[in-house]
Amino acid sequence: MSTTKKGLMVMAGFFYLLTAIFTLTENQVATELCAPITAFLVFLILMSNLPGLGPHKFSTACMGMGFLVIDIYYIFRFFNHYIVNLEQYIEIVGIIYITPSFFFFLNETTFLIYKLKGRRRDLAHLFANSFAVAIIGFVFIYKYFSQVVGHIHNLRELIYLLLIFAAFNVAMFSLQTYHLVGVENLKKGTLMTTTAMLIYEIMDIQYIFTQAIGGVPDDYYADLVYMALLIFMTMGITIQVQKKYYFEFNGWSYSAPATRARFIVAIIAAIAAVIMVVVGFVTRSEASYIVIVAMAYIIMTYILKADSLNDELLEHEKRQNAMLEKKVEEQTRDLTKANEKLELLSSTDMLTGLYNRWYAGTYMKNLQEDQISGKKYAFFVIDLNHFKPINDTYGPEMGDKVLEEFGNRMRELPDDYTCFRMGGDEFLIIMKIRGDLENLEDAAENLRKLFNTPIKHNTYVFKLSASIGVSVYPQDGTDIEELLQYADTAMNYVKHGGNKDGYKFFNSGLVQIISTQNAIETRLKIAKPDRDFVLFYQPQVNAQTKEIIGAEVFIHFNGELEKVSPLEVIDAAEECGFMNILGEWIVNTAVRQIASWNEKYHKNMAVTLNISPLQLISAEYANVLNKITKELNYPTSMVTLDITNTVIMGASYSSKAAMIRLHEDGYMLSLNDFGGGDINLAFVQDCGIDSIKISRALVTNSVNDPRIKKLVKSIMAIAETLGMTVSAVGIETEVQSENMQSLGVNTLQGYYYGKPVKADAFEMMLK
Repeated sequence: MSTTKKGLMVMAGFFYLLTAIFTLTENQVATELCAPITAFLVFLILMSNLPGLGPHKFSTACMGMGFLVIDIYYIFRFFNHYIVNLEQYIEIVGIIYITPSFFFFLNETTFLIYKLKGRRRDLAHLFANSFAVAIIGFVFIYKYFSQVVGHIHNLRELIYLLLIFAAFNVAMFSLQTYHLVGVENLKKGTLMTTTAMLIYEIMDIQYIFTQAIGGVPDDYYADLVYMALLIFMTMGITIQVQKKYYFEFNGWSYSAPATRARFIVAIIAAIAAVIMVVVGFVTRSEASYIVIVAMAYIIMTYILKADSLNDELLEHEKRQNAMLEKKVEEQTRDLTKANEKLELLSSTDMLTGLYNRWYAGTYMKNLQEDQISGKKYAFFVIDLNHFKPINDTYGPEMGDKVLEEFGNRMRELPDDYTCFRMGGDEFLIIMKIRGDLENLEDAAENLRKLFNTPIKHNTYVFKLSASIGVSVYPQDGTDIEELLQYADTAMNYVKHGGNKDGYKFFNSGLVQIISTQNAIETRLKIAKPDRDFVLFYQPQVNAQTKEIIGAEVFIHFNGELEKVSPLEVIDAAEECGFMNILGEWIVNTAVRQIASWNEKYHKNMAVTLNISPLQLISAEYANVLNKITKELNYPTSMVTLDITNTVIMGASYSSKAAMIRLHEDGYMLSLNDFGGGDINLAFVQDCGIDSIKISRALVTNSVNDPRIKKLVKSIMAIAETLGMTVSAVGIETEVQSENMQSLGVNTLQGYYYGKPVKADAFEMMLK
């Protein structure tokens, strides 16, 4: 609160106290001097609140005009009594003195209209209530007024009557305000102002009426009460501004019981008017006003009731529409989610979480339509190695776990990579190239490592790899379908090469190689072992005696594809599911042939069979071995199963269990290419390996490199410690043979002693 306002309030309180003292001591001069000062100070306090009243400025200004009129009368009275005789204006000023009811009427009307802004039904009900009661009350006031002063003959009497009506209306508005403000807002200042105004108007009705009938209404004690009421009105406004109170008005009920109660009250008023006519208290014309007002009130009540019902229906309809809109929105959202889910299902491989083959076609079509000219892309076609044995041996569930893990790894690749599962164990990765093409080597190497990193699941460890073919846009072409074929061609080259765990960038020279691979796959689809395959035998000799003590068996196509390497034949047979049939034929044919030669030439030769990963863990293959050896009475110790290092480092637990079973059945297990790659010596020791084959590179380099020679000696020492025999393969010269013999190698094998040949040529060696 400002200092100025506080000062005005202190001064107003001080002068009001003086006025009260002088009134009680009947000091008329002092009373009439202090009264206008007090009234003016209260007026100033009220006006000082206008800036903080916002939209209520006008209604409060109307109240202030009422205060100012009162103050003007007090000033006039003082001047008339003690300074200059103004008796000729006394009647006019007296009428002015009673006009505050008119300004208070404006104050209440504008205040209530603003508070009920936008609530036309409550506003209509407010005026209906106030005017109905005011008019009925006015009839009685008019009746009494006429009886006292006679009929209204001049403007003066009409003004008095209108002011009485205004005062009565203000009182009715004040009573209505109690309901609208509510008890919960009692302390907010509004009801203080309203109460003071109600009392003021009740007193004013009596004052106006007294003046109208020619009486002398001046009463210093009444003036003291009037000023107190003005102070209370001002205090209510000040509290409202100071506390910044704001609240909404209550409304009226338009329920059936409330409407019925209003109807009954109006009917009672109409009946009472008729009774008063009968007893002669009012005339028919006067009673007609009451009846008309009562009927109008009933009509207004039911109009408001109907309007309320209409609003309720509209509100209900809005709620229903909102509910329908919400349901439509929810259904639309659900439909959108369903469509998104369907789109996801249609474009995503559910096992790996990668995009599927269908979406790959859509993606590449969009890529082509988006005119990728000016950009660079690499297409990686990927095919897993050694996956089929896992799927066949451990079941589809284990195979799914492996594929799921690869999917997780690919989803963690950077945003430049878009990954697809094309079906089975085949994948496609499209990479946006942001730098130079030289970086592609690093990208391909990283993908190779992604696939050859072992997968661990529970107690199982699976070591797989991937054959990766790469084509580049626009270096290799601009048609995406052709680029995919090129990448697939490069992948097949790796797949059927010596090292499947690798990658190859497409070049035109691959076309002929791939055509050969395609011919192999076509041949295998219709192949029959007896017709389409032939076995080659390579002699194995005793390093000391140079006697042929065994033969390693190699599988070849019969006919124009005879030059295809045995490794390619086995890989292709495994890929197309032909290895079980072919493996059984190899065992039958090879063991029978060696057994036949042993009997014919009184030999004791052993047979060495290359065993694929799938055959190693196949119980069916072991059964075939046992069956043929028993049938021919061929010792199992004379059957050597040649196992590659890749097999050992693959699904370790399953490989180990299979090798232990074969070792327990008496078969000799030989580890191929020892020293040519990674090896787990503890694993070799535990799984029953009987013999190791020194790699070709060690055989060749140990002749001239002392360090390699020492390495071979170390291998010999390890083998002796583990109780294993040692073979050397790839012997091509006499020097190599003598070198290996000097190092203590047990068995020699290579072109120096004989190339792999068909059975008839090998038999000539035996002769």
